[in-house]
Amino acid sequence: MLTNTDGRSFDVIEITNEMPHNRRGGVGSVIDALMTGLGVSGLRVLWFLMDHGYTLAQIHAILERYPSVAIGNAGDLRTFQAPLVHLHSYQENADIQMSLADRKVVCTIHSLLALEERTNEVSLGDAVAWQEALIRFSTRVVLISDAERGKYLDLGYHRLNPHTSVIHHGIAAPRAYRAPRGKRVLGFCGRLVPRKHPEYVQMILNEDGFQDRRTLIAGRGFSPYARDLLRDRDLESRVDFLGWCAGPRLEAFFDAIDVLAVPSTYEPFGLVALEAACRGVPVVCTRVDGLIEVLGDHAFYCRDTTYEAFRESMLAWNGASRHEIATRSAGARRRYETRFTDRIMAQAYCRLFADLTS
Repeated sequence: MLTNTDGRSFDVIEITNEMPHNRRGGVGSVIDALMTGLGVSGLRVLWFLMDHGYTLAQIHAILERYPSVAIGNAGDLRTFQAPLVHLHSYQENADIQMSLADRKVVCTIHSLLALEERTNEVSLGDAVAWQEALIRFSTRVVLISDAERGKYLDLGYHRLNPHTSVIHHGIAAPRAYRAPRGKRVLGFCGRLVPRKHPEYVQMILNEDGFQDRRTLIAGRGFSPYARDLLRDRDLESRVDFLGWCAGPRLEAFFDAIDVLAVPSTYEPFGLVALEAACRGVPVVCTRVDGLIEVLGDHAFYCRDTTYEAFRESMLAWNGASRHEIATRSAGARRRYETRFTDRIMAQAYCRLFADLTS
């Protein structure tokens, strides 16, 4: 085990497989916001990293940059004491329940793997059963939107564990807000998986009114379908795949785009939509799940999840006046400031922690 803390007793242990450093997905962004939000709460927090994919150099960078971090395996958790453990993890680990058997555990479900499996038309093997066992084991299950709690009920998971709370994600305020923007560069940010429909923001480039536009795609993975689409539709010179972006690269992506497309069929929360909205980037998205809770009335919504509906909404954005776009962007920013900051999220978790340990 590697650690940069001398203490062995904490108010809460936050277990994660991803830290803000070189983060590869939304969990790292949430941990980043929790670090800043809980940093002013007065709680003594240990950040415990396990089942990660970091190199040794990255591990040393994490230990140098962030206070109160331990990196180890499930057995190492016994070294530390806390009345409560808060778990964020997608990685299957048969030892974790044994190591936490005598602890109160809050488990935040960042997405329901049964729905990830269904909407992406893939098999996740034993991962779904592992998450279900984790739900059954936990003292309290946190869902990240009211819509996600509805899906939790639809799956029958209340029979696994009826003790649930909804706590929305939050993020720290970006350095800059800029609205309105132009209409030259379309953006997509997220994993390149079927449920997110990254192909839509490429296909739109051949529609009337979009022949002079270009698309930036920030996301992990590059499917044969996406490659073939670029070739078959002669889009290779107008679409740039940036790979996964975080930190300065993510800021540069948001600074470069004029609209963010989120044409997902399933979106537990809509973190990337929130990241765009708080920077003044208008959002075209499906009217599903957490996206509605994040954006309220301040997005260009698609009537359904088809490409035809996405095209209609993109045309609506394209035809909107600068004043209309600025008004929607300002409304989305106000919604962020009153509901989805890092401190608001941290305060909600502090209230939950206090309730469970009182």
